[in-house]
Amino acid sequence: MSYGLLWSNRNYRLLLSGSAVTNLGGGVAAVAMPWLATLLTRDPLMISAVAMARFLPWFLFALPAGVLTDRADRRLLIIRADCVRLALALCLVAMTLSLPTAMASGPDRSGLVIMLTAITFLLGTAAVVRGNAAQTLLPSIVGRNDLERANGQIWSAEQVIGGFVGPPLAGALIAAGIVVPFGFTAATLALTIGLIWFITLPARTPGAHKRFWPALREGFGWMRQNPAILRLAVMLGAINAVSAGGLTILVLYAQEVLDLRATGYSTLINKSCRGRLPIHGGFWHGARSVRF
Repeated sequence: MSYGLLWSNRNYRLLLSGSAVTNLGGGVAAVAMPWLATLLTRDPLMISAVAMARFLPWFLFALPAGVLTDRADRRLLIIRADCVRLALALCLVAMTLSLPTAMASGPDRSGLVIMLTAITFLLGTAAVVRGNAAQTLLPSIVGRNDLERANGQIWSAEQVIGGFVGPPLAGALIAAGIVVPFGFTAATLALTIGLIWFITLPARTPGAHKRFWPALREGFGWMRQNPAILRLAVMLGAINAVSAGGLTILVLYAQEVLDLRATGYSTLINKSCRGRLPIHGGFWHGARSVRF
């Protein structure tokens, strides 16, 4: 396993650390938001709407976010997207702090559920922009020969931290109080903003860009002209849609059928990630791909 790139490239070290930290907060929030929804309502449709609001922006805004990324300073775009996410996480903190009063005021808390759904959707939208910008920033940080290895390491860190470490930590934080996981998520975002801020890159030379909508149409046209990419996108979209469909009601199944508390639910989420631990594959991938 090669760690030379981590020690020799400060910018890469900051980007990898920022990706790991932000995915830790994201993994915690992914468990905490559906759990919060169940404290507001027992309606499966409303709870599933909260869960789906997290995934829907990836379907709606992936290409528009790519067009936006092409026109912007990617480091600053990551920082701005994370600042938006930080503000939204603080809104969730404020919402959870108001829960005792809201619950005592009456049984109708549909307004809070709608607010939670909207915040979740906006968090997902900012995450799409951030993810696109971070992926396209990487070639500016590492050389061409190191790009494959660096991409594998970042992907591995994101998957393991977000999918394997985040959920059980979320269960422990929820047990301490429903406000705690959202405060933790806000703290991870603040730390991520600091890490990305210290990345130093030469200023980008502004170039000529097409207008937004023509560029977006060109992106869709390029996908239609490349059947392999189009089929891959459709296939991955279908797989993710099916997976998301199960996750949207998993929290109710855990509570009402399995009679699990927050720690049990987070363990259930964690178990689904153990079969895909990719950390070794990502860190070895560069050397193996060159060899074979």
